[in-house]
Amino acid sequence: MNMPPEQTTEPLTSKNKGMLALVIFLGVLIIIATTVLIFVIVSRILHKNDHPAVANVTSSAPSITRPVSVLQEPNGTHITQVFRQSDQTMAISLSGGGLPDRVIIWDVANQQKLSEVKLSETPSSGQ
Repeated sequence: MNMPPEQTTEPLTSKNKGMLALVIFLGVLIIIATTVLIFVIVSRILHKNDHPAVANVTSSAPSITRPVSVLQEPNGTHITQVFRQSDQTMAISLSGGGLPDRVIIWDVANQQKLSEVKLSETPSSGQ
């Protein structure tokens, strides 16, 4: 004869009461967090195009126009690489245009060429 094992229940001790209170508290927090998350998702879906604060900020912001930078290189010149040297300077590698390969140091703030270094004496084919 197989008899089911006897189930014993222990009386609630202070340790067990604390654990039960913690489980109930965390369950309530999960329910509140889930409710808030669902509310936020639904409100964002319903008010997807209602952003007057963002529209006001973008419309009142002054537009900043920068001067057009012109390297004044001959036709057929290709920019092969651009490296930012600092906040104020860039190194621009050029080829083609009937001139030898070269690197130009460009002043970003003043939009002008600071220096130019020729890398070879013979003009490149400019492919």
